[in-house]
Amino acid sequence: MTDDAELLCRYAADQSEAAFTELTRRHVDLVHSAALRLMNGDLHAAQDVTQQVFTEVARQAKRLARHPALVGWLYTTTRQMALRMNRTEQRRQARELEATMMNQLLHDDSPPVDWNRLRPVIEDAMHELDDQDRHAVLLRYFQNKSHQEVGAVLNLTEGAARMRVDRALDKLRGKLARHGITTTAAALAAVMTANAVQAAPAGLAATISAAAIAGIAVQASTLIAATKTIAMTTLQKTIVAAALTAAVGTGIYVVHQEAQLRSQIRTLEQQSSPLTAQIDQLQQERQQATDQLAALREENARLKSGSNSTELLKLRGQVGMLRQQVAANAEKSSQPASGLDKIMSDPAMKEYLRKAQKEKLRSMYADLFKELKLTPEQTDQFLQIMGDMASKSMEQTATPGTPNQSANDALAGLGIQLYTLLGDQGMARFKEYSDEIPARTTVTLLNGQLGDNPLTPEQSAELLQIVKAEPADLTKGITGAPDKVFLGSQADIDAFLQRVAESNQRILQQAGSFLTPDQLASLNTVLTQAIEARKLQAAALIQKH
Repeated sequence: MTDDAELLCRYAADQSEAAFTELTRRHVDLVHSAALRLMNGDLHAAQDVTQQVFTEVARQAKRLARHPALVGWLYTTTRQMALRMNRTEQRRQARELEATMMNQLLHDDSPPVDWNRLRPVIEDAMHELDDQDRHAVLLRYFQNKSHQEVGAVLNLTEGAARMRVDRALDKLRGKLARHGITTTAAALAAVMTANAVQAAPAGLAATISAAAIAGIAVQASTLIAATKTIAMTTLQKTIVAAALTAAVGTGIYVVHQEAQLRSQIRTLEQQSSPLTAQIDQLQQERQQATDQLAALREENARLKSGSNSTELLKLRGQVGMLRQQVAANAEKSSQPASGLDKIMSDPAMKEYLRKAQKEKLRSMYADLFKELKLTPEQTDQFLQIMGDMASKSMEQTATPGTPNQSANDALAGLGIQLYTLLGDQGMARFKEYSDEIPARTTVTLLNGQLGDNPLTPEQSAELLQIVKAEPADLTKGITGAPDKVFLGSQADIDAFLQRVAESNQRILQQAGSFLTPDQLASLNTVLTQAIEARKLQAAALIQKH
């Protein structure tokens, strides 16, 4: 497998931006130079064509990893993209005129080939060659490879490669002659070697790589200004996919994805509207009671001046009742909306949760630390970042309503720190591992039920895959993560619990093919207890009081 094929395989399998950037860097000069010639020296148009070519590479990465001649494919695709952009009759006439002028230049005493005149004709002639000859010319004169290097690419000896290149060059001269241009092989070779490939603008490879990966076909003239935005968008997707909340007893953890987060924000905004209206109503009632109290005080003063003892006592009783009502309304309006809100408003409890989060995360990701070979310092940094993410996410859960931009920015910054710590491959494995945590927790709890006769490695692996295949929103609660559905109506809660029960039945039915009856009964107990634990957790932490 060639280096290019390895890079394409890495990108197709893992979406490795580093691999795609390296592939783009290797070939951007070739593609950009061909595009520049095809677009008649129009720099912006050439950059647009180059962008489209590498976007197509990203789209077809898996297939191109098996292509025997990527350089030839790039060159041909560049032409196709350029022709889509530039097929007007006026440009065809301009090319014919330039070919005529070039022919005249070749017959006078000036240098044998003027590249500025030759470049439009070269492209047409090159694409009249067959694939083998075109590939040989590209390697020798467009990528300036030696005959030995050409032979290595084409699986030929150095001598055979030289012969192939010479024959291909002769054929190219014949194609040029049909376009009205005659020249010697030596002159043609010299002018192509000197001019066929020009360095692309600085930074274009990185810009194109980022945009192609994102699948955005944008004008290259605006890509440099948009690069930071594109990169941040990509990174934010990774950040949101990695966000985790953990702790409260056995720990609360959730891996957020961008679409889920937005949906949850909308849901919480809708749920906060009735509470906001209730608070407004209580404040109005409190204000009314305060106004009544003031009026009664005035009446009390008036009656005292009139020495009406009976009315005075009566009004004093009413004043006392109103004071109690005002105090009750004030207390009611200031109460936290949920048990989780109460916990998060207590500094001592928050500190306890922080410590619980760290220990729970250490337990959850112990195998990942070994797999990624993290040092103790890196492990502590990972736990610190994840703990901060968990705290921020829990605060947002405890105080739903208008999204807090500063909190979102803080989560984004923590995500960048995590990405820097783990790198491309580590981050990809982290996401996969996080998706497996509900299944891993199920296996751990079942082995706890089985005592001295735990599952075999084969049984554990099969059960892991079965649980992992279930929808994440139905299985994540077994880890202690809060189910946001408990913030909704009773009908929503009942429907959700029914879906969880159906998911559990699917797990039990499939597990029956490899678990013993006793193991299956223990698994049923684990899943049933998990549902009851989620109900208790909702009553204590999430449901409104």
